[in-house]
Amino acid sequence: MEKALLILLATAGISFVGSLQLGPVNLTVIHTVLKRRLKAGLLVALGGCVPELIYAAAAVWAGMWLEKHPDVWRLLEWASIPILIAIGITLFRSSARTMNKAESPTGRSDVLKGFSLAILNPQLFPYWLFILVQFQGYEQLKVHLPSEQIAFVMGAVLGALALLFGVAYLTSRYREKLLGKLGKISLNQLLGWIFLGMAGLQLFKLIS
Repeated sequence: MEKALLILLATAGISFVGSLQLGPVNLTVIHTVLKRRLKAGLLVALGGCVPELIYAAAAVWAGMWLEKHPDVWRLLEWASIPILIAIGITLFRSSARTMNKAESPTGRSDVLKGFSLAILNPQLFPYWLFILVQFQGYEQLKVHLPSEQIAFVMGAVLGALALLFGVAYLTSRYREKLLGKLGKISLNQLLGWIFLGMAGLQLFKLIS
């Protein structure tokens, strides 16, 4: 039990720090809080944490299988590039249409928005697979028993959730100041550039 707790805390810390980078989910949480207040932003954050659970679990339970079938993983890596480009272009096209419209989606669509942005991140699975491999080099962090596997997955979720909820609360607290500075910026365009950049990085990684 002590080892499982240590794994959970270590994974949560790594997840929190890893989520500090400004990405699609972070930006969307900020954008949603600015446009529609804290509750909607928290729902986006909640949806954005679900893929952390999925990919961390995949790293634990499917990592070994993918290592034995590299062609499948290679195909998934290449398939993510056109998807990311399509999302970036869609965001560019939608920015002009949505800039002056009031947003009123339901709570379910807020969760789905966060989930969709995070699930398409091609870096999440290899990131958690890499962390898992690093843990295997330390006896105190080696993930083997079911309780340790659950601790690893839950740590990934809790760390990301803490960071995204923190972003939402800070955005809500300083909402007026941020609106004054970011009110004229099209966050859809910014998100579009981020997705195109992710596609470019993925392509560079595959051809280098």
